[in-house]
Formats: sequence, C-alpha cells, structure tokens
Amino acid sequence: MPSSSEEEKKIDPMPAAGSSSSAAMTTTVNSVEKAPIQLRICCYGSSSSRTPSIYTDAAYNLGYYLAQRGHTCVNGAGNAGCMAAMNRGANDGNGAIIGVIHEKFVVDGSDWFEGAHSVFNTTKHRIVVAKGNDLQERKKLLVQGADGLVVLPGGPGTWDELWEMACARHIGFHSMPIVCVNVDGYYDNFKSILMRAHKDELLYKEPEEILHFEESAEAAVKWIETYNATKATMQQQEQKKIIRRRSS
Repeated sequence: MPSSSEEEKKIDPMPAAGSSSSAAMTTTVNSVEKAPIQLRICCYGSSSSRTPSIYTDAAYNLGYYLAQRGHTCVNGAGNAGCMAAMNRGANDGNGAIIGVIHEKFVVDGSDWFEGAHSVFNTTKHRIVVAKGNDLQERKKLLVQGADGLVVLPGGPGTWDELWEMACARHIGFHSMPIVCVNVDGYYDNFKSILMRAHKDELLYKEPEEILHFEESAEAAVKWIETYNATKATMQQQEQKKIIRRRSS
C-alpha cells in the first residue's frame, strides 16, 4: 500500500504529449524463460531525447529482458532517452512497469502527467506520485522495496542518483546490489575513480562491493539474480545453524 507521502494512479488513455519516437529498436531480444524468483528492479538512465542509439538499444534490451524474466521495472516514467527505451522494451515484453514521478508534473490536477511515457496511457502499468518541494521523496520511492539497481548511461541526474545509492551502500545503510551497464565503456571512469580511491585508502569496502559493472543489460540482470539467490541461500543456511544451536 502507498504511504501517506505517495499516491498511486491509473492513467486514463490519452495522447502522450511530446512522446519520443516509436521507431523500432535495432537490437533484437529473443524470448527467455521466467526467473524462478521475480524481483523488483529499479533502473536509472538518461532522459535526454539526444541520447545515442547505442545507449537506448541497451535500455530497450534491459526493459524487455526484465519483462521476459518476470521482474518489475521501476523507473522515472520518462518519455525520452534511456527511460523511454526501457519503458518500450518492458511494455513490448509484456512486463510490469512502475513509474515514479513528482507531483509538479501532474497536469491541472488530472490523471495525466507531463513528460510521462505513452505506455502509462493504459491501466496496465502504474504511476506513483512523489510529493515535496525537492526530489528526495521521489528518490526514496524509486528504490523502496527494490531487490537491485541497474544503471544505464545518463547525465548528472543519473550520476546523482547512482552515487547517492553507492554511498549509502558503502557506509551500510542498505545492501542492495548496484550494477552499471557499461555500454561502450561509458562507466570506465567511474570504475577507475573507485580503484584510485581504494588505492589511496579512502574506501571502507572493496570497489566491487560498492559498484559492479557489466557490459550488457542481460548480464547486469543475471548478476542481480545471482546476487539475490546467493544471499537467500546464505540466509537459509544461517537460519538452519540458529535452529540447530537452539535444539542442541
């Protein structure tokens, strides 16, 4: 159920003002089996209409693969850039999408939102409205209940969201796995700065424990699935140890 600080709305069908091009993606994604455990995956990425196709192709693949595996794609609901592409992909893959948008983009108190992707025109997907006079509540709602975070190429807004979550993981506020889709080496410099910080003894954890990097969207999702499966197995083993100690 939504908290008192958020509001869920179903979107009435209507044209999406300023929606991005619906041209077919150049990358084909084959049908895949459902994952044994369905996850809620938060995704960050660009919202610029000038985003290069190499990045939007990866974003489409991410949305489609999440859908095919049965995972829920949570993102900023945008109608341009990587956000638009992942929303198209998840919708084409018949997946579930949750878009998180700030209340300032509610159009005249209606059920429509400025800048929201056209996939939210139907009742198939959900919009969650964040309140407040800044973006902090929206950031919280994006990752609330998430089992993992996938970061596509993006600009300062994407970097801000990424590093805030990386910092929180670094100092122990959460253990959510974070993976950057390093398309065409886009995040090589982020990887390098983490290695430099580790070399200069500025980190509490190993760089890999803070951020993980994969070359493709599919590999990023598989890594999160493996991470969560391993974590669940370890928790089960620990519970068995506790039960054995109590019964001995």
